[in-house]
Amino acid sequence: MKKLLLAFAAVAVLGLPATALADTLTFLAPVTARNNDSNSRNPNNSNYAGGLSQFDLDHHSAYSWRIDNINLRAGQTITGATLTFSSMRNWDGNANTLFVHLFDTAINSGVRSFTDASGAPVTNIFDNFTVGNPLIAAGTGNTFLGSRSFSNTAPFTWTITFNAAQLRALGSYISNGHNIAFGFDPDCHFWNNGISFNITTGPGVPEPISLILLGSGLGALYLNRRKRRKAC
Repeated sequence: MKKLLLAFAAVAVLGLPATALADTLTFLAPVTARNNDSNSRNPNNSNYAGGLSQFDLDHHSAYSWRIDNINLRAGQTITGATLTFSSMRNWDGNANTLFVHLFDTAINSGVRSFTDASGAPVTNIFDNFTVGNPLIAAGTGNTFLGSRSFSNTAPFTWTITFNAAQLRALGSYISNGHNIAFGFDPDCHFWNNGISFNITTGPGVPEPISLILLGSGLGALYLNRRKRRKAC
């Protein structure tokens, strides 16, 4: 009987977090640029066209993409997240960098942009989300996700896999208002085939007090059973 109760306790403790199934939440950025090759604007890249899901990443602008109504199932916690830029390619051969940030929120829902550079080509490589701008309110939570340059010779899919600190920030931002925002500052023009954001969740880890109460209950059950056997 003792072994049976201990085995039951182990199964109960291990099974306690499994109060909900795992989920994958996927968010696709809206299409903001038409699928058009560069023949009319840049003959050097006339053999390439952006994809059907292209998100405009113009070197003259910075962008925010706010995702609203993010609701995790009760009992779940975020276990992973990825942000993927599909088939990225530089507009031309100039120096380029795409800067990416995660924010607690943005001023406006959906996609918004503002002009942060002029002239052509744009040669000033600067992350506009390190300073104040009209897309994000002052004091908003800001987590840098990464930056990368892209070649103008072949499309490349770039996936940012959130590290532990970025996942903690993501969870905090979502719990604050059930929305988050991304900031994209493309210092050059990038062809692409869309941006997608994925969140994976799993059963939450039980609080220590829950484990203590469960253990106490099982211990009491065992002692009561033992007393009854002695009384017989």
